[in-house]
Amino acid sequence: MEYMMMPYRKLYRLIEGRSGRQEFWMFFLFNILVVLGLVLLVFLFAGGLSSLDPTSALMGTMAGAGVGFAVLLIIPVYAWAILTGVASTAVSIRRLHDMNLTGWLYLVYLILMVIPLLNFLVFIGFYVVMALPGTKGPNKYGEDPIDPVSASTFE
Repeated sequence: MEYMMMPYRKLYRLIEGRSGRQEFWMFFLFNILVVLGLVLLVFLFAGGLSSLDPTSALMGTMAGAGVGFAVLLIIPVYAWAILTGVASTAVSIRRLHDMNLTGWLYLVYLILMVIPLLNFLVFIGFYVVMALPGTKGPNKYGEDPIDPVSASTFE
């Protein structure tokens, strides 16, 4: 759980330093679980599958309750989305730094994600790159997040 929340705690530093694979992927998993939880909440409070049936007598009541619940959720969901967007950008850039790559590659990724048909391949490629191991030892972006004790400590 510590690694899931670490990108939120590192917001004060944003893109300084490096992030290991565990931090990136646990943050990714945490956000997938949050999105699935929110979708489940909205689905349950909207009346489930019965609210999708146009012949159902309860459809109006259930759909109205679902819309009311969705309106109550909209402000916290937007706040979470903005906070997560900033943290996601920061952890992705720090992950690129861990591989001794420039953070500007993330901007290239965002630009390429706008191109239809190419965006799926870019999406897969980006997450494959995020799964690659980082540079062993310190690099120009900082100490190794896996082994912060380096030879420079003992000099």
